[in-house]
Amino acid sequence: MDDQDKNKPVETSQKSPVVFEKLKEVPQEILWLANFNSENTRVTYEKALMQFMAFLGISTTDQLRQVERSHVIAYKEHLVKQGYKPRTINLKLTTLSSLFTDLAQQQVVEKNPVAGVRRLPLDYTRVEAKNMTPDQVRAMLDAPDQSTVKGKRDYALLCTYFYTGCRISEPLNLKVKDFYEESGYHKLDFTIKGGKRNRLAIHAELARALKAYLEQAGHARDKEAYLFLPTCHGRGQQDPGRHMVRQTVHGLFKKYAHAAGVPEDRSTHSARTVFITQALENNCSIDHVQKSVGHTLIKTTQMYDQRGRRDQDSASFAVRY
Repeated sequence: MDDQDKNKPVETSQKSPVVFEKLKEVPQEILWLANFNSENTRVTYEKALMQFMAFLGISTTDQLRQVERSHVIAYKEHLVKQGYKPRTINLKLTTLSSLFTDLAQQQVVEKNPVAGVRRLPLDYTRVEAKNMTPDQVRAMLDAPDQSTVKGKRDYALLCTYFYTGCRISEPLNLKVKDFYEESGYHKLDFTIKGGKRNRLAIHAELARALKAYLEQAGHARDKEAYLFLPTCHGRGQQDPGRHMVRQTVHGLFKKYAHAAGVPEDRSTHSARTVFITQALENNCSIDHVQKSVGHTLIKTTQMYDQRGRRDQDSASFAVRY
């Protein structure tokens, strides 16, 4: 605990006993969700839970607490028939298991009905995101109209994904103060998965793009403003009080992929894949790549490496009959 925190008085209220009693009445399901530190995790888990409840027609916590293993298996089979990917299905089952484990620990239910439900097999040797070529990346970077603030923002945002390999939400939470110069390098200070910090020295093109955007957008001196700002609806103006959302980024990526003649199934995850693959292709050590993208395990970084799957190296081309 910081010394400043130690000296801060603990605020109390005459309503504290009432609030305490009210909190005791909060359903355990709400407390389970609120206990996750990551907003992205809370949103993902809430959506997964709502989808499960909708499938079973559940509308109350009492009904949810009556779920049996057969319900979970039926839900898994439903997801398979709907064409969901194994990794997605397993994540949804993990969400349910986390909830019911918590409910069982709090003695709200007798057991976890997800326990023993088999997960679908996964290919741990590669990620599912489609890779891109350097020419495709260049075409997308050249697509935004940089004569406008929005175009400069989009160009800088695309550069951030392609030159750092970051996850989709990480640039959206950056503040202006997180872009700075130190020891002769321009850097970005990301908050990554698990609430950890990842301070990364960045490519010169990305640094120039960020400077040009901040200069035209006009919020370079507001260190607490979000780095990438959404535009006000209908006015084309920047709003320093809000940050961009993932849905907007998905739309922008598809827009510029289409403009560049790149298949529209490419995503920010593809940008992460091509960043890792190209870094390794150009002799950057896998240890450095792992640290740059914020992977805890090096085998996760290896899953993104698509150098060994180049089409031109297919053994089929070497066959002669």
